[in-house]
Amino acid sequence: MINYLRLYLILETKMLKCPLEEFIPAVVKGGVTCIQLRNKGCSSWEVFYIGQKVMKLLEGTDVLFVVNDRADIAITLGGKAVHLGAKDVPLAESKRLFPDLIYGYSCNNIEDISTADIGDYIGVGPAFPTDTKAYLRGLIGPSGIAELVAKTDKPAVAIGGITKDNISQLCGIGLAGVAVSSAICASDDPYKAAKELRELAEKL
Repeated sequence: MINYLRLYLILETKMLKCPLEEFIPAVVKGGVTCIQLRNKGCSSWEVFYIGQKVMKLLEGTDVLFVVNDRADIAITLGGKAVHLGAKDVPLAESKRLFPDLIYGYSCNNIEDISTADIGDYIGVGPAFPTDTKAYLRGLIGPSGIAELVAKTDKPAVAIGGITKDNISQLCGIGLAGVAVSSAICASDDPYKAAKELRELAEKL
């Protein structure tokens, strides 16, 4: 599981500056190890349709595909993983209904860490200010992330406003990797952006 978390891309297709068919191969070549389809605001049908395209483009690669929020869509797509948070279907209930999925869980405080104990990995943050999500839980920063990571044995990725310019602030705090969105999705050169971030993530 840990190997999939080094450079975890949160895909928002509305940010892309090139076709999805070009973007996915570019970021995979650049070193992305996991792709989570988020696409906030899209209908269930749109998420399913784009999910099909992404999974097809990932065939033959060792990149983990994750669906955000929706275990049912992950199962329908034949996917292996889903990422949940405090405002989604409860992790315990989802795991009871869909026990074979890999589960990630978003953590912002110690209560989240406790909930995530039955999951497989955690996303911890926000690390830095970000405009990517309309709803943002309290900024905890690198020090807050370090405190939460120390309280769990689950592999963890930091999330929230991470770029090549601030990723070094996350070194040495026990992370398996970083989760990024706009730093790659909104890049004019997604291959280069992914490559630079992967090289930096290897120094965590």
